[in-house]
Amino acid sequence: MNFLGFSSSNIYQEINTGNVLKNAEKIRDKKIIIFPGDQIQITLNSEVNELPLNDSPISIVYEDEYILIVDKPKDIHVEPYKKNTNNNLACMVANYFFKNEIPSKVHLVNRLDRCTSGLVIIAKNRYIKNIFSKTKITKKYHAKIEGKIEGKNTIKIAIGKEPFANSRIEDENGKTAITEYETISYDEIDDFSFVDIKILTGRTHQIRLSFSSIGHPLVGDILYGSKRKADIYLRSYYLKFVHPITGKEIELVLKD
Repeated sequence: MNFLGFSSSNIYQEINTGNVLKNAEKIRDKKIIIFPGDQIQITLNSEVNELPLNDSPISIVYEDEYILIVDKPKDIHVEPYKKNTNNNLACMVANYFFKNEIPSKVHLVNRLDRCTSGLVIIAKNRYIKNIFSKTKITKKYHAKIEGKIEGKNTIKIAIGKEPFANSRIEDENGKTAITEYETISYDEIDDFSFVDIKILTGRTHQIRLSFSSIGHPLVGDILYGSKRKADIYLRSYYLKFVHPITGKEIELVLKD
């Protein structure tokens, strides 16, 4: 049985705790029959946040009772990383949840690198996050790429994890990564192309390694071959998806 992305075990657990109603009456029998027109209501248990709080403000782009979407600044991690205990987006969102009495842990639907800014989706319940795993999300980025790249093209590589490092490498046994791009403009003085990017897969460091693989790393991306001392510019500026609960199409576009 599957209902709005809930597994059978999920629903049985909620039935056992009296959180499932059929036509405003508690369901007590797991073998209950549902007919067309029946109204099913599931009240989800509160979750206890375990992250340290960071009272830095967050830039909210969209919010409803199910999800929160924020504009992540560059140069912070999305979640705790090594000695970085609370200077990250997740701890900032945890503080926002605390202040606004939202009874949920921070469930990151998508992640961005520390050097990447832009749109991050946070689910307000673990079940909502599970549903997002089956939801198609269109993601687009803007980036500054070394050298002159013209027109439209697609980069397809296989990505694997480099042993004993946080970087990624091309690996014929790795996972396929497909990246489409189109050049918007070229800066002759600083010799970089400003490109629009759409990722068809979601691999760690996909954009950075893909452009490095064709000899055009992101400007300032020393990890993947850039020799320039400059800030990396990579911005997740666009998301589009069908809301997994309401069925409404959500389309968000950020300015650079």
